[in-house]
Amino acid sequence: IHTHVNAAQSVTPGVARASRAMLAAGIRDVRNQGVLLKGVNTSTEQLLDLCFALQDEAGILPYYFYLCDMIPNAEHWRISVGEAQRLQHSIMGYLPGFATPRIVCDVPYVGKRWVHQLEEYDRERGISYWTKNYRTGIELSDPDALERRYEYYDPIQSLPAAGQAWWREHAGTEIEVAMLRANSAARASQQASALLVGSH
Repeated sequence: IHTHVNAAQSVTPGVARASRAMLAAGIRDVRNQGVLLKGVNTSTEQLLDLCFALQDEAGILPYYFYLCDMIPNAEHWRISVGEAQRLQHSIMGYLPGFATPRIVCDVPYVGKRWVHQLEEYDRERGISYWTKNYRTGIELSDPDALERRYEYYDPIQSLPAAGQAWWREHAGTEIEVAMLRANSAARASQQASALLVGSH
């Protein structure tokens, strides 16, 4: 069973009773997949408090913490990939290995990646570049799926002044290019999917 707890205060006695009841009933694992939310669980102390509460009070294994997706109206919750990397490093050694969560980025068109698995990172502009090592069913006929680099963008407010200035000057152009790439990838995916469905 996967829970979705993002703050130590949410690990109430009721949550602990429910989790322990599941374990007592024979459920092998109760794991937590949370989301990193700026100011809620993004300091070393906040994340460790949450992990200890999950593990010690409720028997819930801290499993993954995702970077918040690049979605509208969520910028205030997001942290940069660099901040996530520092956070992953800062919690190492405090928890048993099996209870040390992985901090991951769910990169569009790539999927879950540990935050240290990026190929390249422009920290000033907040653009990280990722690759994938597998094809999904809809990419079987896409020869570039494993060669392509996929972008993930840090929140603007997390960037240094020079990076924020660059985005103010270039945002329209960069966004248009990113949209063209995304639309092209979506079309290729749809075409591959249609071919896959048509072959059955």
